[in-house]
Amino acid sequence: MSQLFVGRLPRDTQSSELERIFEKYGKMSRCDVKRGVNSCYGFVEFAETKDAEDAIKQCDGMTVQGERIVVEMATGAAKRRNDSSCFRCGTEGKYSCCDIAWL
Repeated sequence: MSQLFVGRLPRDTQSSELERIFEKYGKMSRCDVKRGVNSCYGFVEFAETKDAEDAIKQCDGMTVQGERIVVEMATGAAKRRNDSSCFRCGTEGKYSCCDIAWL
């Protein structure tokens, strides 16, 4: 799997709009939009690396609602909502060493 970072998104961008932009490049396993204080960005994850590379070539610098977006390979590992590892140290299991230490 290959994850893309999509930056400089307009503040009102929805995940559904990001999906419409990237779905033509291949099967996606994740498409999220995040909002910071002064920014909006997203993550798109493709099942195949070639699909992610094609999306970068075609979408980096494209205009979305009047804003030029940035599309590049994400540098960090994808964070999963159903991940059972400790959010503090990454240790596997529902109750990790960090949970026990502060109980």
